[in-house]
This record gives sequence, structure tokens and C-alpha cells, in this order.
Amino acid sequence: MNSQRLSEFEEYFQINESIRVNLFAVENQLVPQSQPALEDDIPPLFKLANEVSELDQASLRPLRNLGDLAQELAAFLQAQSRKIDLIMSHILASEQAQDNAIHCDSYGGGGIRFTSPDVYAIGQAFRTKLFLHHEASAVYCYTEVVAVEKQDSDHYQYTLLFTAIRTTDQELVVRASLHAQTRQLKKRQELEQIDDDSSSEK
Repeated sequence: MNSQRLSEFEEYFQINESIRVNLFAVENQLVPQSQPALEDDIPPLFKLANEVSELDQASLRPLRNLGDLAQELAAFLQAQSRKIDLIMSHILASEQAQDNAIHCDSYGGGGIRFTSPDVYAIGQAFRTKLFLHHEASAVYCYTEVVAVEKQDSDHYQYTLLFTAIRTTDQELVVRASLHAQTRQLKKRQELEQIDDDSSSEK
């Protein structure tokens, strides 16, 4: 276990939500060592998806200051934006290539955790693609195994730290994890309300 690297991972909140992740093991020397090098390595489709997402947010933000009159316009623009998001999600979902597609245990601004029967060593680097369905976005980055925990006789849980990721993409992952937490809290409240209603009827 690399304690310093693990500390970097733990600086960020993790949400226990499963999302699709594509992993491809690479040699450490193939990991981009600078932001320009990473930018050159990111496929155009991933750049396009996130630029669309950022434009959506930027265009809707000014409408919040216009009051009630802007609500219908905002709703219309959000519906149009959602159509584009759905198309982008479908296109991104086809991004399989030779990568190993898994579903992670959790994710956050520091990286991801996943469970697998495959054996990887501390320090193993991966080219990584995260598919954030609810955000209609995807992140292309590089990660590294910083901790391994045996789950049972056949499975290990791996902690992967982001080692090469665009700042805007890391912010996107943080935002997605917070949105996921909000969804989970709302769902929990709804279930508690149903339980309360059921109890009061008895």
C-alpha cells in the first residue's frame, strides 16, 4: 500500500454508486506527464461530450436571475439539452475498444474503487474511461493502483488514484458524486415517508 498516494485519494469524497468504467492496463511510462500531453491523448469524442455539458450549464445559469418569466424558457432549453445528452450518452456507450469494461464500487474526485478476481500490483497504471450516465458525460484519464484489499478467496478490491486527469474533468467527477449523494438522500427520504405512511395506516 502506498500511504502517500492513498492519502491523496482520501482527500476527496467517495460515493458508493456503481458506474461503468473501462480500464486498460498500461506501462507507467505511457501515462501523460503534463496537461498538454494528456489533452493530445484524449479522444475527440470525450472532449466534445464534456464541452457540450459545460455549454449547457453556462447557457442555463443566466436564466436563474430572470425570475419566474424565465422558468418556461429554461424548461424548454433543458428538454432540448436532455435530448442532446441522451444522444451523446448513446455514442459514448459504444466506446469499448479493447478496454476491460467493469462497474466500479465507488467513485469520487480522488479516483475509483472496484472489485475484481484479476490480480494487479500496487503501482499498476490504467488508461481509464468513466461513464457518468446521469451527467451524460464521460471522462478519459489515467489511474494507478494505490491500495489492494482482499475481499474473499477469489476477489480483491482495488483503490485507483487519478494520476493524469484534466482539472475540468476532475471537477465533473466531484459534481457527479455530489449529485449522486443528493439522489440517494432523496430516495432514502421517499422510502422513509412510505414506511411512515404504512405505519400510520395500521
